[in-house]
Amino acid sequence: MPFSYAAPKFSPPTGYADAKAQIETRIAKAPQTLSEAGRPRVFLHDAPTEHVFVLLHGLTNSPEQFDKLGRILFERGHNVVIPRTPGHGDADLMTDALSVFTAKAMLDYANLAITLSRPLGRHLTVVGLSINGTTAAWVAQNRSDVDRAVLLAPFLSPRGLPRWANRPLSQLLIRMPNFFLWWDPVHKDQLSGSSHAYPRFSTRSIGETMRLGVEVSGEAETSPPACGSILVVTSASDIAANNVVTARLASHWMRLRPGVVQSYEFPASEKVPHDFIDPGQSDQRVDIVYPRLIEMLETGKAPI
Repeated sequence: MPFSYAAPKFSPPTGYADAKAQIETRIAKAPQTLSEAGRPRVFLHDAPTEHVFVLLHGLTNSPEQFDKLGRILFERGHNVVIPRTPGHGDADLMTDALSVFTAKAMLDYANLAITLSRPLGRHLTVVGLSINGTTAAWVAQNRSDVDRAVLLAPFLSPRGLPRWANRPLSQLLIRMPNFFLWWDPVHKDQLSGSSHAYPRFSTRSIGETMRLGVEVSGEAETSPPACGSILVVTSASDIAANNVVTARLASHWMRLRPGVVQSYEFPASEKVPHDFIDPGQSDQRVDIVYPRLIEMLETGKAPI
């Protein structure tokens, strides 16, 4: 089941005022079914800034996941846009919206937010966490108008899965009937940590994300990345994402465009979880993560 994608065509904004107006109507405006945490966030100054950040949240979470980090970046003088990935942020945490989740819908909305955000700053940085770390990988590979793509714990493949199994497993998960799995099989809908995150995820969303990861990894073997530079941030304590597959993707990019990738891994001794962004997670280490991450986002360089 090959993945073929073309971004929707629409006229890009003509300047800052037009971009701001379109973001307010096409990104910030949200369905009535969303919770307050699920609503997109837009933190804008009165004019373009040196940096504008588009922050893309993780699976079953919502824009609230990036709210604290987004506000810090805004207070440091940057424009910030935090869109909502389709199917996420519903007030009904037991929604089945993710049963029809597709990589195309995920890319459509991310590409819309990126294009509308381009006039908001001199340097455009796209940051994606987990499944949207895979989106950020696609952006890195395909969008030359993005100055920097930042992959945070990208979910290209489940941890421990052999590389050869990625394509067949993704196809199986897409073709088979969707079903939901609990993040915590013991406590189920009484999930500890963030009160705004869905307590279960769909097999379809995993399959679609993996399919996108397979596609990007394949393209990267023969074609250099289009964006200006790439930052890859992982954690040695991550029990969800396959860091080996991520490292292989980065190595392809470096082979075809030496120096394009900066990489940083939080050491196992610091016990930084897969979701190292949401302050509401019970195992969070934002006291360790945020200072280093903010420096990396602003400079594009990994700590030595």
